[in-house]
Amino acid sequence: MGLFVLIESVFPADFLKTFHPQRILTMNKFFILFLVLGLQSFAQQTEIFPPNWFVGLQDTTLQLIIKQKDIALNFDVAQTNSKGVTVQSFKQTAHKDYVLLDISINKQTEAKVITLQLSGKKKQLLSYELKSKQTKPQALQGNDLVYLVMPDRFANGNPNNDVQKGMKETSHNRDSAFDRHGGDLQGIIERLDYIKNLGATALWLTPFQENDEPSQSYHGYAITDHYKVDPRFGTLDEYLKLRNETQKRNMKWVLDLVFNHIGDGHWLYTDKPFLNTIHAFDKYTQTNYRANTLMDPYASKLDQKIFTEGWFDYHMPDLNNDEPVLAKYMIQNTIWWVETSQADGIRIDTYSYPEQQFMQQLYRTISKEYPNLSVFGEIWEHAVPLQSYFVPKEKSRTENMQNVLDFQFCFAIDDAVKEPDGWTEGVSKLYYTLSQDYVYNDPYHHVIFLDNHDLDRFYSTINYDLKKMKVAVGIMFTMRGIPSLLYGTEVLMRKKGKHGLIREDMKGGWKRDSVNKFTAQGRTDEENELWNYISKLAQWRQHNSALNGKMMQFIPENGVYVYFRYSDTEKVMVIFNSTKTTKDIQLNRFDEMLSEHTIYTNVMTGISEKLPQNLNIPASDLFILEIK
Repeated sequence: MGLFVLIESVFPADFLKTFHPQRILTMNKFFILFLVLGLQSFAQQTEIFPPNWFVGLQDTTLQLIIKQKDIALNFDVAQTNSKGVTVQSFKQTAHKDYVLLDISINKQTEAKVITLQLSGKKKQLLSYELKSKQTKPQALQGNDLVYLVMPDRFANGNPNNDVQKGMKETSHNRDSAFDRHGGDLQGIIERLDYIKNLGATALWLTPFQENDEPSQSYHGYAITDHYKVDPRFGTLDEYLKLRNETQKRNMKWVLDLVFNHIGDGHWLYTDKPFLNTIHAFDKYTQTNYRANTLMDPYASKLDQKIFTEGWFDYHMPDLNNDEPVLAKYMIQNTIWWVETSQADGIRIDTYSYPEQQFMQQLYRTISKEYPNLSVFGEIWEHAVPLQSYFVPKEKSRTENMQNVLDFQFCFAIDDAVKEPDGWTEGVSKLYYTLSQDYVYNDPYHHVIFLDNHDLDRFYSTINYDLKKMKVAVGIMFTMRGIPSLLYGTEVLMRKKGKHGLIREDMKGGWKRDSVNKFTAQGRTDEENELWNYISKLAQWRQHNSALNGKMMQFIPENGVYVYFRYSDTEKVMVIFNSTKTTKDIQLNRFDEMLSEHTIYTNVMTGISEKLPQNLNIPASDLFILEIK
């Protein structure tokens, strides 16, 4: 912000009329120093949410929340002379340090800095920037691979920001699973080539916004300022640098946004400027985590209320998004981050918990602004009907979110590679799970995964079996949906139990680490075997149109599961023998997919052969074949 913009925000208009720029040049240098220091102090005391806005949006309304000591006592009118911009209303709040402005912006208005004139007992000018809408999302596709990173646990590129004076959590201890460890945005920047070389085409960070909480602030899901990057991760400039570096590598960007709750250090909770924005009971009441109460025909109203309005955790106040001011604030924050980040996708945390009418309003608004933005919600339920309730088939993409983080695939793939095959068990569970995709509009764009930052590491759930691990990855990489890989999966991270343990550090991300898993030399033979397997498959799938195409599956027989992915030009056959013995597969069963083809190429070996009448598939093995 320039000096004159700051001056505008402090001095009354009558004074500015006599304040010619040339006079500053002749001022005593000590007065200039005094002036600048005073302006800096003032700038720190006034906050506007959102800090800037955008022209060119479909929605021409803007809600500004201005935070300044005693602002409601000093001012009662706001206006602007900026062409194309009108202040529709100036509203007091329940707290004297906050006021609310409703503004309309003409669709023809160009990007510029506008001046807001506040008057009452005092007068004040505030500068506010309107930028041009720039973001044109590239939707996630089936042949993408999303790499999920928890910044605090990935790499520490700037040890100087590990502890921040004035923040509530001052501990920094890598020996404690629940303390901050020091990972940051700079550490991710320095390892983008590693992520790219692995084969990832999109990067998803868990929330990086300020979490000024006294403990366990590392995970990012207890936000205390929606517009600030947590300084222990870095600055907004570093965040934008990271985004710019991913764009240079043609990588897409996924935001992780939280609408259900905030951290209890957030001004929405501590100051409560708006009534009814926080759900409250007579005593602390935690959610029952039972989303099924929303569709259960026999559910009690109390259970439903506790699910939606109960707090996710003791330090996470539950938001009432039915409150119009809060709803507008949260939707604007979403647009601000999409535009500022030039995001391609949004993962919505705890999607089933907030008021569903608001969630639909949110989706309709952002999809209208960004039709190609990928949006997928976390719906951690244990049955396909419960999951599909939140993405109803009868509603179109313009009305309702269509895609989910597919927990049902996650549960099914675990059984498929771990349990013996039965009528509904083992690999048949995966088959039956997929056969229920008829309840969705668009299962091809569900985000699928083996594990995530809330679950035991997949390698631990299959008893540390490398062969099963490779099979699971191979299935996920050829299955309908968009695969997501949690950092460290590729190097066989194996912990289970409490969240802090699951979210262990990526070794080599800290200078004093004894080993470096970011290099082949620092990985074990088994780790390199999986890393190379993932990288080869990930690179291959980027260039095979079948992975963006359709799917056909066949009923598992004798523990052998076969499915095809196909487009107009390419076809892939996947064969999984889930048994402990070699199986001889007669290929004429699959003539409806194979009859016009004569050659197959094994994707992993590169060997091409004539299609035989039968194939021998070793025990517990997976074949991925390009059919030509």
